[in-house]
Amino acid sequence: MRTCQHCGVNNDDTRVFCGNCGTRLPEPGPSDPTGPAVQPGSVPSLPATGIAAPPLPRIPARKPKKPAVAHERGATGFLVSSLFWMAVVSATLACVIQMVRPPDDIPDVVGIDTAAAQETFTTLRDLVGSTKPVSWTVNGKAINQFLETTIQMKPGDAGLSAISARFQRAFVRLRSGSFALYIDQKFLDTHLYFGLELEPGVAGSGLEVTPTGGAIGRLPIHPALTPVFLRLFGPTITGLAQPLELLKTAKSVTITPNDATLQWPGTGKPTQP
Repeated sequence: MRTCQHCGVNNDDTRVFCGNCGTRLPEPGPSDPTGPAVQPGSVPSLPATGIAAPPLPRIPARKPKKPAVAHERGATGFLVSSLFWMAVVSATLACVIQMVRPPDDIPDVVGIDTAAAQETFTTLRDLVGSTKPVSWTVNGKAINQFLETTIQMKPGDAGLSAISARFQRAFVRLRSGSFALYIDQKFLDTHLYFGLELEPGVAGSGLEVTPTGGAIGRLPIHPALTPVFLRLFGPTITGLAQPLELLKTAKSVTITPNDATLQWPGTGKPTQP
């Protein structure tokens, strides 16, 4: 038997390394009765040098690979981002479709009639100057004829007319207790309708009109954007400055989907033509 000098475990004489720790076993000396006899003609073994062989390294058991978390997070982030942008594009497309859709119940084009528009304005001026209480009922067609005749924008430059919006007409839609002023502009053969919701009321010495909202086509704008949206109607309101000043002198107004009735107390002074 060979005794390991490193761990003290007995090993068979045929072993060279310890079966327990792997240390090289010492060679049996000539006086060692347990050592194997040297046979004639055999090569004697070398004596042990006393240098112990290092223990064999233990190979750790392999752990199962974890799934690629980073890859999964990247795929999830890409999916969420794609869904987000798809929602943005879909919402934008839906808004554009609503913008180019014309509003309901658009009145037909009445046409320019200078004589009829002048008669409407003369009637309004005479009523304001009356010293007796008077009322005036005017239908939506007469109002739109006055607007189409009075509000005529100059055409733009020839080089820009193909890519810029061109004014077509201004008109109103009467409702119960309110009305909407519209501007029809044409852009790339598509009509865009900008509408401003207005509500008349009595304030101080006459009527006052308050913007309550707006829309582009069938897309309503946020109420916070109404002051900015109102700037689009600046040229139209400027063109109606004179009749608007006369309308402000009325003491009451009743609006239905078909016409508007205004009343004056009859304390005005005749106005000069």
